[in-house]
Amino acid sequence: MTSIKDILLKEKRKFRLWMLILLLVITVFSILELSLGSAGISFVEVFSPQNEYAEFVLREIRIPRLLTAILIGAALSFSGLVLQTVFRNPLVGPSVLGISSGASLGVALVTMAGFSLGHSDIPKVFAAILFSMSVLLLLFSVAGRFRDNASVLIVGMLISYLAGAVVDILIFVSDNDALKEYTLWGMGSFSRMNYGEILVVATLLLVAYIIVYKNRHLMNLYLIGELDEVNEKRKKRLIFLLIIVAGIITAFVTAFCGPIAFIGIAIPNLMRFVLKISDHKYLLPGTVLLGAAVAVMCDLLSAMPWSDHSLPVNAVTSLFGIPIIVFMIFKSRHKSL
Repeated sequence: MTSIKDILLKEKRKFRLWMLILLLVITVFSILELSLGSAGISFVEVFSPQNEYAEFVLREIRIPRLLTAILIGAALSFSGLVLQTVFRNPLVGPSVLGISSGASLGVALVTMAGFSLGHSDIPKVFAAILFSMSVLLLLFSVAGRFRDNASVLIVGMLISYLAGAVVDILIFVSDNDALKEYTLWGMGSFSRMNYGEILVVATLLLVAYIIVYKNRHLMNLYLIGELDEVNEKRKKRLIFLLIIVAGIITAFVTAFCGPIAFIGIAIPNLMRFVLKISDHKYLLPGTVLLGAAVAVMCDLLSAMPWSDHSLPVNAVTSLFGIPIIVFMIFKSRHKSL
């Protein structure tokens, strides 16, 4: 008869194996991301640039883009896992709940209503945080009043529609330059962040990860409903903390890179499917690494190094994420039958 200790040991070994695989995948994709492109930089020059041009392309373009893809993939996947835990729903994410839409509305106001300060990203970040946090507080209020995930999701969808309506009005009255700027931003890109912005988001993600990881045991209890019976006040405090953390991360990501679609929903589900584990001790680091690997892969495909053209990264993440979500829907439906 298999003991609990043997099961836990097996889970731990499986987790370590997958983490090793993901690290190797990230390494391979990273080398390809740095090596392939129209600049004609060879594989050898990635590790030892042989001229100023190669050094400049790597330092100013490809390395920041790679770091951004890793960071944003990890951040969105992390936020998605946190929100799915909060609402106990595997189909919840920043985009579904209207958090990304709120941030998008803030950026739209900055870029198309004349509040932009030159090429500075500070107004965009501030507006994205302000509007996304407003959405979060509204969702938190709804969750506290109705205690119903369906109601929260409906409110999130309504917020998305409302934000979209306001953006449409701004598009109608804006000039061509502002419209072009917002349209390009809305397509999503990993090529907009500099080293300073990367450091800011990385620091936020690290702090957020530490905060959430320290509460992993409470998250496990909450997910299975045991925290509800132990301490209602503690549960509300945990929910509020998790929503705020996920909202801030989503706001910064959206402000800098645009509304990157489906990674926040698909990756946590894919990690659960791979590990067959619900323990956040394993899900949190696993989801972060898988999100980073998938984001680098999507960015590599969107750049189309074999071509002179490139695709919006949102198009590639959607092609990757939608099948996973559809699979999860059918899987859950099959279980309920």
